[in-house]
Amino acid sequence: MHRSNKIMVVFAVNAMYSFRNISSSNCIRHIASLAGLIILTGCLSPITLNKTVLAYNRSISEINAQELLLNIARVRHHHPIQFTTVSSIAATFNFQMSAGATPPFGALTSGQGLSPIFGGSISENPTISITPISGEEFNQRILNPFSENKFLKLYQQGTDLGLLIRMMASEIRIKHDGIDQVLRNRPREQDSYEEFRRKIMHLTALNQANQLQVEPVIVQQDVTMHGITTEHSETLVNALEMGYRWIEKGNTGVLSRKVSGRTIISNYDISSLSVEERNKLFLYTNTLPENEIFVDIRPGLPGGDYPIQGIIRLRAFLAILGFLGRGVSEEIEFHVDKDSRTGEIRHDPIKTLEVDIRSSNLVDNTSTFAVAYKGRTYSILDGDSPEAVWNLEAFRLLGQLYELSIHPSEFARPAPAITIAK
Repeated sequence: MHRSNKIMVVFAVNAMYSFRNISSSNCIRHIASLAGLIILTGCLSPITLNKTVLAYNRSISEINAQELLLNIARVRHHHPIQFTTVSSIAATFNFQMSAGATPPFGALTSGQGLSPIFGGSISENPTISITPISGEEFNQRILNPFSENKFLKLYQQGTDLGLLIRMMASEIRIKHDGIDQVLRNRPREQDSYEEFRRKIMHLTALNQANQLQVEPVIVQQDVTMHGITTEHSETLVNALEMGYRWIEKGNTGVLSRKVSGRTIISNYDISSLSVEERNKLFLYTNTLPENEIFVDIRPGLPGGDYPIQGIIRLRAFLAILGFLGRGVSEEIEFHVDKDSRTGEIRHDPIKTLEVDIRSSNLVDNTSTFAVAYKGRTYSILDGDSPEAVWNLEAFRLLGQLYELSIHPSEFARPAPAITIAK
């Protein structure tokens, strides 16, 4: 969008006087006042710009948060969801100032000098583009499950592992006595949900004790080339551009590079495995769909007295909204005791995200995030308690997941543009 840095300042100097009535001191004083007025105009511009940008930033942030809450409320009532985005803001400011001089009452007879007259105004004319997000492309984005790559990036940014899995995972599939067992993250399936939570608590405890690895499998790919000739020059150039490193050994050479594979959650260091084991793990995990993460907690290692080997399946953003919406009153999460073999966990609340409901259309000003819907007010628990901090982190994560859904890297879009012409 076009950005204009032009400052529009209009000075209308209306001087209706006779030069013989102006003393030199009065003239200097009027010129100094006019100069001060020009300097004042220059100061007002950046101050107004600063306040406006911050005000729009706060407004957009609050709107996005309220939309998330509103759609949780809609899902709770089994109503269709809808998102609207502020695509652009163009705020134009007009600074107008006037300066003049006129004789005071009775000055013509008394011989007094002129009196200055100053005036000014500032006006803002914002143009805001509001776009409903809809269509097949948007629906595909919120229906497509998250990839393990996005999960890894969020984990690497410091997001709590337990929160990530409870928010993003739909189930974990494990092998128990040679039989595939599906443990779903749905409270209405009580036994399945309890086992799911116990396994996630075990992973969380290991992670908090720094005994868990969440990283991709990295293998070394080597290509041996015999009898190097000029015919191979183009192949070598292409390989080097792809990240291969050339190791020359006489008339024989090796093209080598490290390749990063899929993410796994384990209680061992992947680099400590043999080359054969790493290659086997690399090939196996690469056969999994993009929304699946391999979990491998082996016996004989930290946490291995409660071994887990299975697949965590990630869900789509729409499914996350459904999980949170149903969790308000229909499928409420409940307390689950950890397994006796699981270590200490700093904090693991009952609900992934607690939404408070009050029978009122009046939004409670004490809540940072609140919205009214169908005669009730929905808000997020706020404060400094461990429960409130977890809740705010969960709501922040939900906002990040929404952004990752509607603005994936392959469809990268800039943030809402704010164009301010002054």
